[in-house]
Amino acid sequence: MVSDESRKFVARQFARHYRDSPLAMPDRFAKREFGFMFFDRRFMMRHMAFPSRAALKRYLVENVPAHAYYSTAYYEKPDAPTMGEKKWLAADLLFDLDADHVRGAEDLPYEHMLERVKKEVVRLLDEFLLGDLGFDNTDLKVVFSGGRGYHVHVHDPKVLRLSSHERREIVDYVTGTDLDLDWVFPSTPFEQSRYRDRTGVTYRRAMPKIGDGGWRGRIRKGVEELLSELEDLPEEDAKKRIADGLSSSKRDIGAKTVGGLYADLFAKSRGISGAGRIRKEDTYEVFSEKRHSEAFLELVNLRVRGDVKGETDEPVTSDIRRLIRLPSSLHGKTAFEVIPMTRDDLDDFDPFVDAVPRAFEETDVGVSCEKAVSVELRGERFELDEGRNNVPAYVATHLICRNRASIDSGHTKYLSATCV
Repeated sequence: MVSDESRKFVARQFARHYRDSPLAMPDRFAKREFGFMFFDRRFMMRHMAFPSRAALKRYLVENVPAHAYYSTAYYEKPDAPTMGEKKWLAADLLFDLDADHVRGAEDLPYEHMLERVKKEVVRLLDEFLLGDLGFDNTDLKVVFSGGRGYHVHVHDPKVLRLSSHERREIVDYVTGTDLDLDWVFPSTPFEQSRYRDRTGVTYRRAMPKIGDGGWRGRIRKGVEELLSELEDLPEEDAKKRIADGLSSSKRDIGAKTVGGLYADLFAKSRGISGAGRIRKEDTYEVFSEKRHSEAFLELVNLRVRGDVKGETDEPVTSDIRRLIRLPSSLHGKTAFEVIPMTRDDLDDFDPFVDAVPRAFEETDVGVSCEKAVSVELRGERFELDEGRNNVPAYVATHLICRNRASIDSGHTKYLSATCV
């Protein structure tokens, strides 16, 4: 917080939310550990448990935390002071996606960042959790974190007692870690030759088909998208794009190989290019030299796999004792509400409308900005100039939490307000 006055103002708004808003409780909450961080303290208060919704709500109203968390794990004694004494029973399977884990999202403006992360959450749900892994919608809960992303909780009884190692294997599947390209593009004997007393066998790789399931179908779709992208570029730009995709390879792949790979894919022979044959014939055998074929496999591994893989924070998913944000609580760095929802709700969810707490006041307050600020909340765009501005309290709360404004020192209405 930029000042004590700003902190008091924000705490007052948070207290209004906790007093006047319904509290969405996690299932089996009495078996969960809770933890809290506050505006005026740097440490986390944890190893707490609550026997009832009323007890938790009373704590939130009276203490007004900046951040509230609960454990994905269920414990026999959730308020015991050590992890060993808690006696672990089980844990939800949790996926955490935010801007840190989505390529290209971290440098975007906040609004666009959340849009980009949401797209990856939809992919995670539809392609992997509901798709390949076959979880049921009723066993999934999506939660907007209030900050830079979303959490997905899986409550399916089959996963609750999985170990950290087993959860890490699920992450490896979603992210395509150590994906075996010899399995994606399997080799089969094609031709046998004999020379004196030696027998040689030539192998032919198979291209995965569009209708294949799981990672084979996913890689084929990614190959199609890559070919279309390269076709739309001038030749030199396309070669550069290929070279950039291979730049992190441990193989020595030079410009001559890149040029040969490009020619095999896009130079036409008998009226059709290699890319055209891949699409029409589902064939992999379009490469004139082995080194071109190997470079294409490397491009698939380094570029295509990265484009089609799912995103999640591996340490969070594999952690069977993780504390995660409490639904209905507020995020101290945005003042947004942590919103639980279904997969269907996610499509139309807009955090800048749906996560702005309704309990926050709408009366104007004075804030000071070090530089001009533009923000859209509840469907209305607010343009703030450098210096003093009057904005609704819910806008002021959001901007203060994001360190983009502070309560104007000449605005005394809230300075003596209590926090509850």
